Amino acid sequence: MAVTEQEIVLATERGEHPGVLVLPDGAAAGAGLPGVVVIHDITGFREDTRRHCRRFAEEGYVAIAPDLYDGGAPGCIVRTMTSMARGQGSAYTLIRAARQVLAERPEVAEHRIAVTGFCMGGEFALLSAADDAYAVAAPFYGFVPRSAKRLKGICPTIAQFGGQDAMLWGQASRLSRHLEALGVPHEVLVHDEAGHSFMNNHPDAMFSLARYTPMRGRYNAATEAKAWKAMMDFFADHMPPA
Repeated sequence: MAVTEQEIVLATERGEHPGVLVLPDGAAAGAGLPGVVVIHDITGFREDTRRHCRRFAEEGYVAIAPDLYDGGAPGCIVRTMTSMARGQGSAYTLIRAARQVLAERPEVAEHRIAVTGFCMGGEFALLSAADDAYAVAAPFYGFVPRSAKRLKGICPTIAQFGGQDAMLWGQASRLSRHLEALGVPHEVLVHDEAGHSFMNNHPDAMFSLARYTPMRGRYNAATEAKAWKAMMDFFADHMPPA
C-alpha cells in the first residue's frame, strides 16, 4: 500500500516540536481508521522511526511519531531523560499531544488509537498506556515499573523482549505478573534468539558496538518479522471495530 508522509509540528506549553505523520494513500474523512503513536528509542528520532511509521501506514494505520529530542537539542534530551526517570513530565506531555493530533484527524477513529515504542520509547509507551486512553499498547524492550499499581488502567498489552538482553532480564516476567494481577489481556513474548534493539535498524558504527555489551543490542530482521506479525495479530484481536 502506498503511503503519504508529512512533517508536522506538535504544540505544547513548552513550544512547538517536530514530528512525522504517515497516512495510507487515499485515507478519507470518516474512514474510521486505526491510529498509532510511535515513540523512538534512546538514540533519537531517526530514519528507523520513520520506517516504522511507514510500515504501520502500509497496514492501514495513521501513524504519528513525535521527536522527543527536538532534533537533538541538549536541553530537550535532558528533559526527556528526566521525564523517563520520573515517569511523568515533558516527554509524556509531548506524547499526549501526538495522540491528540491523531484523535482529531478526520480519518481516524478516536477509540482505535494504539501506542508503541522501542527501548526508552517502550517504557514511555507502557506508562502512557496506563495514563491515557489507548486501545492497545505494544512496548518493545523497555523497563517495567516495580509496582503493578503504576500500570492500573492500562489497556490490552503486547510486550516483546530479547532473551539475550541481560540489561532487561526479569523485566518480562515482572510485566507478566503485573498484567496478570491487574486482569489485563496481554501477551509478553521473549525472543530467545535476539538481544536488545532487534526492531531497530540503525546502520551507524557506534550502534553496532552495542552487540558487544550485556544488552547484545543489534537489529535482527527475522525476529523483527516475527515480532511485527505478533503485534499486528494482537492489534487485530483487541482493537475495537470501527
